[in-house]
Amino acid sequence: MKLNALDNRNEKMALREDDLTQPIIGPIRLAPAHELVVEQIRRSMQLGLFLPGHKLPPERDLADQLSVSRTTVREAVRILVSEGALSVKRGASGGLIVNQLHGDDAEELRSFIRQRRSEFNDVFDFRVVVEGATAELAAQRRGSDHLQRMRQKLDEMTIAIQASLEHDDPDPVSVFNAADTGFHLEIARASQNKHLLASVESIRRAMFVPIGGVFIKLRKDANEIHEPIFDAIADRDGSRARARMIEHVEGTRRAMMEFLDERKQV
Repeated sequence: MKLNALDNRNEKMALREDDLTQPIIGPIRLAPAHELVVEQIRRSMQLGLFLPGHKLPPERDLADQLSVSRTTVREAVRILVSEGALSVKRGASGGLIVNQLHGDDAEELRSFIRQRRSEFNDVFDFRVVVEGATAELAAQRRGSDHLQRMRQKLDEMTIAIQASLEHDDPDPVSVFNAADTGFHLEIARASQNKHLLASVESIRRAMFVPIGGVFIKLRKDANEIHEPIFDAIADRDGSRARARMIEHVEGTRRAMMEFLDERKQV
C-alpha cells in the first residue's frame, strides 16, 4: 500500500510544529519552481480536484496553467511519481494517472490511522471550532450565488451515492469526497472571510486522503446531514447552521473511531 506520501506529509507537519519553538527570525529559503508545482498538484489531489484513477491535464496544459516551463512540470511529475502519487500510463490513451494513495486494505489503513489517532482527533477538534463558526457566518453573509454552488455540490453527492449503490466501484466514493469538500469550501466562501476559507481548505487537505480512504462504500443516507446545514444557511439562521455543522463533524468523528475500533474478521 502506498502510504509514503502520507508519511512524508505527516513528517512535514511535525517539522512545522517543531518550528513553533524556534526563534521567529531565521534564514530565508526560496523554493525551486518545481517544488511549488509539486505543492500545487498535491494540493489539488488532496482536495479531490484530481481524482484517483483519473488523468492529470497534459504536460503542456499544466505548464500553461501554472505559468512555468514544461521542464519544471516534468521535474515535479518525476517527484510525484517517485512518491507513488502518480503513475505514467503509456500508449495513445495514456498519460499521468492519479493513484489511490490509501490502497484497498482496510486493516492496513486502520493500523496507519490508529498510530495517528491523536492527530486525527486534533483535526476534528479544529473542524468543530472553525467550521461551526464558518457555517454561522455563512448564514449571515451568503448570497444567492453561494447557495446555487452549494446546491450543485449536494446534487453531485446525491448522484455519486446512487452510482455507488448501483455499482461496486470505488470511483463514486472519490467523486462524493470531492463534492463533499467542495460543499464545505463553498460554505467557507459564503462566510466572505479569507482566513476562514484558508483554514477550512487546510483542514480538508489534512483529512481528505486518509479519511476518504475509510469510506470505501457510500451509504444511502450519506448526504442527509448536509441538507440541514444547507437549509439553515439558506434561512440565514446562524445558530442552527453552527449546530448542524458541529453535529455533522462529530458524526464523522464517531464513524472514524468506530472504524478504528473494529477488529479484522477471521
